[in-house]
Amino acid sequence: MAFTFQPVFTRLTVAALAAVALAGCATFATTPEAAVRARAQQNWNARIAGDLDKTYAFTTPSYRGATSLDKYKKGFGGAVQITSAEVATVECESADKCVSNTKVAAKPLLTLGRRALPPIVTYIDETWLREDGQWWLFPTP
Repeated sequence: MAFTFQPVFTRLTVAALAAVALAGCATFATTPEAAVRARAQQNWNARIAGDLDKTYAFTTPSYRGATSLDKYKKGFGGAVQITSAEVATVECESADKCVSNTKVAAKPLLTLGRRALPPIVTYIDETWLREDGQWWLFPTP
């Protein structure tokens, strides 16, 4: 028995492949602000999860070349626990440099006697640089 393609099956297959191809193109048509917002939020999510290996991977290649992972990890103290972070704004000064502003909530791990300190909410600016088509966090001291 010979196998023949059914016209409906062929049309559905072509339509599905076209949809996948268009979805892939949409991924590349993002603005610098949207790309930085996504990367910054991923970085903060990793930080909240305590995954400093992952946050280190978001830093610029030149930073990673000059700073070891161990040294990077030592830069994070244990006085607070980040409980939430939400990228509030992203402003791009140029096609290759943006600044994200993130609302961060933290719980102090220190106490005053038996009383816990209240939560801290602040905003943190971070500089993001584009190198070879990818956005990287430029850590500042």
